Amino acid sequence: MDIRRYLDKSFTFGQCLSWLWAVLVIVLLGAHFYRASEYGMVLILVGVLALRCSSAAWARWTVGMFLLWGMLEWSASACSLAQVRMVMGAPWMRGAAILSVVAVVTGLTGIMAVRQASRLAREQGAEDAFLRAAVFMAVFLSLFYIRKFVPFEMLLLERFFPGLGTTEIFLAAWYGSFAAGLLADRRKVRKVRTRLWLFFASLFFVQFALGLLGVSQMLLTGRLHVPIPAFILYGGVYRDSLNAMPFIVLISTLLLGSAWCSMLCYFGPSDALAAKGKTLLPLPRLLQGALCWGRPAVLALGVCAAFILKHIGMSTGTAVSLACAYAFLSLLAMAALSRRYGGMMHCTAFCPMGLIVSWLGRLSPWRLRVDSSSCDSCGACESVCRWRAITPESRSKGKVLPRCTLCRDCIGVCRKNAISLRCAGLAPEISERIFIGILASLHAIFLACAMV
Repeated sequence: MDIRRYLDKSFTFGQCLSWLWAVLVIVLLGAHFYRASEYGMVLILVGVLALRCSSAAWARWTVGMFLLWGMLEWSASACSLAQVRMVMGAPWMRGAAILSVVAVVTGLTGIMAVRQASRLAREQGAEDAFLRAAVFMAVFLSLFYIRKFVPFEMLLLERFFPGLGTTEIFLAAWYGSFAAGLLADRRKVRKVRTRLWLFFASLFFVQFALGLLGVSQMLLTGRLHVPIPAFILYGGVYRDSLNAMPFIVLISTLLLGSAWCSMLCYFGPSDALAAKGKTLLPLPRLLQGALCWGRPAVLALGVCAAFILKHIGMSTGTAVSLACAYAFLSLLAMAALSRRYGGMMHCTAFCPMGLIVSWLGRLSPWRLRVDSSSCDSCGACESVCRWRAITPESRSKGKVLPRCTLCRDCIGVCRKNAISLRCAGLAPEISERIFIGILASLHAIFLACAMV
């Protein structure tokens, strides 16, 4: 902690004054939110104070970015005050000028904190410091404005303890920052990604189970839906209307490409668990055909079945029973095929949503590329790809197969650094960091919101 350093005789008076000034500005911002009865934001400012006392470069970056946002809040307050007083016919210039000065001071303090954080990151060699801070602020700002403008409560904690949803925002922002730091380490990405994905799915199904048991606060819309990705599409056809999920998947896919299938899908971890630790075995001819035609066939059959059930007037109870049967067959495919052959057979051969995400992923800027001149054909990437998206033929062409989910497991095991994540116009290192930032941010945002 920095407090110990401040007590050290070698710590300069200027550094101590800088720390005290930043604390004063943060406290002043907390007083502003306290006066507005935003008690949850006051708790967040306590967390920001704790980050300011940390010696980690990412924490300093976060404080600087937060204060720059605080400058915007003070500016908005100055404008609101001026507008209200002008409508009332009361003097407004003095109050607006005071708030404007506070905004400028807060912004300058934020800039100073950012410069200190940049210098500290170089000293510590913390390459992921800016990435983690950017993810923290992306998650915080997204959830803050979702809570502010969405007409119903998206945050779970807000449903149980009204007014304290912002505490969940801070925790989600810290978690997103933590996840980004882990995902940025190529050597650990394979293991880390799987664990984060399992945690994401576990929380979803715990929430779903509590909803079944009657805990209404766990339900986003007040009613349950079948928790299988295919029914994001099938359900819309059967109901003849769309809810928010198709649009969430669309936006996520445009931002991240097919990575939705390897980090944001709540059903995929079941397939990952079934295939975990299994050696990838050659597939018989029938399953090789399923890799090509299985998902289109299931997609077409499912849409036709949902359309027919809707128009013959089948009861909702019967439709739910058929949906449960579909879920059972999906789990059976995981247990029988994924465990037998090692790959994620349900996701790659039978999941229609995975096919749609692969199609939409072509609209995103992210591409996985193989440098064939650096590749020594060791086969490590093929052995870890549970989606069977890399073959000797695709490697020789410098590409991966369309069913790739950008999980980056292959990048972590490549000894020659021959595999990279690319975005047009950007260097591979920058592309990968932007991708990780978006992925960790969406992962944390989805985790924080009521999803069922």
